[in-house]
Amino acid sequence: MWILKAEGDNMKILVVDDEQSILDLVRMSLILENYDVITLDSGKDFSSVIEHENPDFIILDVMLGIYDGLNLLKELRSSGVDTPVILLTAKSQINDRLMGLYCGADDYISKPFDSRELILRIKAIEKRMDRNHSQKSCVLSSGFLRMDQSARKAFIDGSEVYLTKKEFDVLFLLVKNNGTVFRREELLTQVWGYDSSIDTRALDALIQRIRKKLGIHGESIVTLYGIGYKFEVQ
Repeated sequence: MWILKAEGDNMKILVVDDEQSILDLVRMSLILENYDVITLDSGKDFSSVIEHENPDFIILDVMLGIYDGLNLLKELRSSGVDTPVILLTAKSQINDRLMGLYCGADDYISKPFDSRELILRIKAIEKRMDRNHSQKSCVLSSGFLRMDQSARKAFIDGSEVYLTKKEFDVLFLLVKNNGTVFRREELLTQVWGYDSSIDTRALDALIQRIRKKLGIHGESIVTLYGIGYKFEVQ
């Protein structure tokens, strides 16, 4: 494990990849942008580093040998950690990328990639985090659902349900604008924080995941085929 700190109070980014050339490229690119960098060349110590170093951001390779990146991501999310994650993957099939997003990733980049694109995607997520943090606290109640924006908690029929960061952001936006139709492209732009090149099917998978967590209330998220989605509770 390598830990490189720049001067000042900077964002701490954990990079996990078993290719040394990728680690070197990403590490140097991040250092030039004044990020503090922790690197791991396997997933063996992933959980320990998360616990002891508490990184602000994670860049995670999907193919890590016996330590599968998707499994590490699922374990991270199931433990309640919502640290932003960008997946690095050599797989270009849409189903592979959708699976990463379904597991709770905030974004993905296919190898080979341009380090400038990685930096821009990190900064886009940073900007969204800052914007969400600066927003005035808001508690929404709509029928069976209560959402606390400040605590980032959701309650269904009085019982708390765990939502990933993106799940919370999408649902909160829909609930806050009860009855308003959002085009898929609008949701991607507002939640991913930029004019995303992510296939709209990634959003469809995320909506499906939210519906599953809403249980018997899943139908409150209404699909308008060929257009987008809306939340509707009388």
